[in-house]
Amino acid sequence: MTANLQAYKVHLQAPWGKLQYDIVFAFLESLKGQKILDFGSGFGIVADFLAENNQVTAIEPSSEMIPERKQNFSYEQLQGSLNLLKNLPDQSFDVIICHNVLEYVSDPALYLAEFSRLLKKDGKISLVKHHEVGRIMHTVVFENDPEKAQQLLAGQEYQTHSMGVAKVYQIKEVISGLPLEVEDYQGVRIFYGLQANDYKTAPDWAQKMFEMELAVCNQSPYRDIAAFQHVWLVKS
Repeated sequence: MTANLQAYKVHLQAPWGKLQYDIVFAFLESLKGQKILDFGSGFGIVADFLAENNQVTAIEPSSEMIPERKQNFSYEQLQGSLNLLKNLPDQSFDVIICHNVLEYVSDPALYLAEFSRLLKKDGKISLVKHHEVGRIMHTVVFENDPEKAQQLLAGQEYQTHSMGVAKVYQIKEVISGLPLEVEDYQGVRIFYGLQANDYKTAPDWAQKMFEMELAVCNQSPYRDIAAFQHVWLVKS
């Protein structure tokens, strides 16, 4: 993965970048007193949020991103990837966070296998993934790029805004043969990724859109057209 860290920082500071984290935080706010692994922790935004009420270990593959994180010492930060996961003991965690990461690895199933091993029985994985239907809609409507959308439709790799080349994966395929099943899922960026950015600088835009997204995030067909999906996997 070749990330444009400056572009990613700008995105996170924009109203729509902040909104995505606010929505995800709403899905995670009930986690308390848990031992949590945040894999692909990036700038530490989610780890920082969860560390307020949980014991958090954060792992980030990119050595470039770790120095840029918010310096919060209430969670453990490690640098590494699949090999580091393999060195951790079985059933070490109650919850594993993996948000917007597996699109950028060669074989997502290898990572899910390690997550499954590291989870305690009845433990959960919070997975945020690109959703092909919503990504295609966003690419055609917001980006006005039907050619790129055709690549997505054909299942090809595609260039993201700031995180490099990505490829959508299917949940059923990556958890096949593992003691993991989908417990529930929510849509993220259902509506606002289709709007022009001009609307998004209004003082009340973020709050109104936050309320609208949460109102339908658990409902089909809305969650099935989102650009991202938040999936809860549970270990049986």
